[in-house]
Amino acid sequence: MAEDLNQFNEWFGRILSGLEPAQMRRGSHKLGQALRRANMKRIAENVEPDGRPMEPRKPRKDKRGRLRRRQTGKMFKGLRRLRNWKIDADAEGVEIRPASGNVDRVASVSQFGETTTIGYRPNHSPIRARYPVRRLLGFGPDDERIALEVAASLIEPDA
Repeated sequence: MAEDLNQFNEWFGRILSGLEPAQMRRGSHKLGQALRRANMKRIAENVEPDGRPMEPRKPRKDKRGRLRRRQTGKMFKGLRRLRNWKIDADAEGVEIRPASGNVDRVASVSQFGETTTIGYRPNHSPIRARYPVRRLLGFGPDDERIALEVAASLIEPDA
């Protein structure tokens, strides 16, 4: 996957190198917007960039310790909003990054499977949980097609 991404970066870079700096920035920004939209759609569908489904949410228990009858709420409600992800685009490339520290913290816990505090016990000791790795951002097979469409629109803007 990393080799494919490197080859794609070289190829897309050659297309952009034939453009003026303003066109390169515009193309990078269009690519960033398209990739951000694709990633947010994947997050909403709970699918990782490589197409595999994300690990489902852990079953929750009620106050008595029994399993709840049904799982309510979807995962990553806040993370799938476009406003929570910034696009840094210039002539050199494009980066999609969290818009705030809180979004960054929540996203990194899931992206890398970190341990975090999820609450406190009555004696004020923390309740910690390890989250499973759920890749939120990434470059998948469908993203290559999106990038090709953006490149085609840069080469032939009328088409």
